[in-house]
Amino acid sequence: MKIYIDVLIITNTIVNLVCIEAAARLTHRKLSGKRSFLSALAGSLASLLIIPTAYSYTMALVLTLIKAVSIPLTALAAFGFRSLRDFIGKTAVLALTKAVFTGVTLVLWEISDTKMIFVRNYTFYFNIPLWKLTAAVIAAYAILMAFDVVKNREAPEKRYKAVYRCGNYTLCVPAVADTGNKLTDSFTNSPVVIFCCDDLYYHYGLDTPENLYAGRFRLAAYETINGRGLIPVTSCGEVEIADDSRKFTGLRCCIGITRSGGSKAKAIFDPKILE
Repeated sequence: MKIYIDVLIITNTIVNLVCIEAAARLTHRKLSGKRSFLSALAGSLASLLIIPTAYSYTMALVLTLIKAVSIPLTALAAFGFRSLRDFIGKTAVLALTKAVFTGVTLVLWEISDTKMIFVRNYTFYFNIPLWKLTAAVIAAYAILMAFDVVKNREAPEKRYKAVYRCGNYTLCVPAVADTGNKLTDSFTNSPVVIFCCDDLYYHYGLDTPENLYAGRFRLAAYETINGRGLIPVTSCGEVEIADDSRKFTGLRCCIGITRSGGSKAKAIFDPKILE
C-alpha cells in the first residue's frame, strides 16, 4: 500500500480543520478562517509520524513525545493560551472531536471492502474511498453538534449578574449568557460584554458626538438577542460576572454600551469569557 505525502497532508489538514471548527463550536469560540486553516495545517504535520521507523528506544521516545504534544500544540495554535484551565479544556475538547472522527472512520472502514489499515507510531491510515472519508467527517461533525444541542438544552439555566467598575463609578445589573454575542474588539481582539443601560450610556455622555469620538470609544457593529446596530466600545474599566455559586473576576474583555430605552438594564456576554 502506497501512502502519498501530499495526499496525507491535504487529507489531514481538512480533517483537522473540521475538528478545530467543531471544537470551537463546542467551546463557543469564534476563530478566523486564517487561524483555523493555519492551525489545521500545523496539526496535520503530525501525520508524517507514519513515515519514520522507531529503530531504537530513543527514537521511539521522541516519536511518542511528538505524538503526545501534537494535539495540545494544535489547540494552542487554534485557541491561544488564556489560562491553564482554559488550555486544558480546549485540548480535551479537540481530543474528543478527533476521537469521534476516528470512531466514525473505524466504523466505515469496518464495513468497507478493502479491510486494509496501516498503523505506525500511533498514527492510523485507513484505506477507504474518499467519499467514505468525507462521510466520516460530516457524520462526526453532525454527532458533535447534536451533542452540543442536547447538552445546552439539558443544562440548567443560570442567573448571572455583571458588575462594571471604572474609577469611582460602579454599576451592577442582571446578565444574560448569549452564545450569539460574538462581538470582538478589533483593537485588543478581546470579547465585548454589552451593557444595555441608560444610566451608563448617559454617564459617559454618549448621546453627544464630542464624547463619542473623544478617543475612549470606537464604534463596532454588533448583533445579539437584544438587537443589532453600531455600539460604542471601550477597554476602560473592568467587569466581573457572578452566578449563584461563583464569581468570575479579572475577565479579559471590553465593554460595549447601548441604551436600554427605558427598559430594565442588563448585560449580555458570551459564556466563553468565563472559561
